[in-house]
Amino acid sequence: MLILLVNDDGIHEPGLLALEQALSGYETLTVAPIAHCSGAGMSLGLYALLSVIPSGPGRFAVTGTPVDCVKIALSELLPRQPDLVISGINPGANLGNNIWYSGTVAAATEASFWNVPAMAVSVERSGEPDFRHAAELSRLMVDRGVHRAIPAGMMLNVNLPPGAPSGLKLTRPGSFIREVPFQRHPDGSYTYGPYELQGTRETWGTDVHAILDGFGSISVLSPGRDARPLPDELEDWCLTLF
Repeated sequence: MLILLVNDDGIHEPGLLALEQALSGYETLTVAPIAHCSGAGMSLGLYALLSVIPSGPGRFAVTGTPVDCVKIALSELLPRQPDLVISGINPGANLGNNIWYSGTVAAATEASFWNVPAMAVSVERSGEPDFRHAAELSRLMVDRGVHRAIPAGMMLNVNLPPGAPSGLKLTRPGSFIREVPFQRHPDGSYTYGPYELQGTRETWGTDVHAILDGFGSISVLSPGRDARPLPDELEDWCLTLF
């Protein structure tokens, strides 16, 4: 079994190292960004040369985004198509609205475009992130054949609370009550404010709800922005255009 490991925080980040250690005994290849790429989403390094830099046995750093890492690994670096791609372990949960911005989720999404089973793994932080439980769960999922359970063209988004989870819940993506605020600095510049998980508009069944209750969350995600049937009013309006 061949597993591709990737993240969005960089080749030397402790969450990735914890995942590598947990999966020792399996055949793995690690291909990760050389620099921090949180919030990169599905972005590509289209306008720069991509370098692939060896970083130890079975490890490569790429001067690009998490999606670049998956693309170049699948097309150039791997000896064959992997059985599974795991992206993580991210220090900070990737829930609700944030799955659209997350480089961690994006890397797994890219793998699903290639019909390679994939999952993103993240842990909510409270102070210094603790990757132990997420690493143990990742190993357990691999041992129990998660690559055979993921539907073709889909991916799993796995999130754990700080510390030991009370259990696992199958969830759907939620939404935050309010977004991360901006902080304005004396020079007129802005940065994003401190992250704080605050809950969802929905009250049951969401990933955010599970984490706030101390449970781990597993969501099945489709990589496509699937079209839904148009409301009659919108369909009638569209028909007036041609």
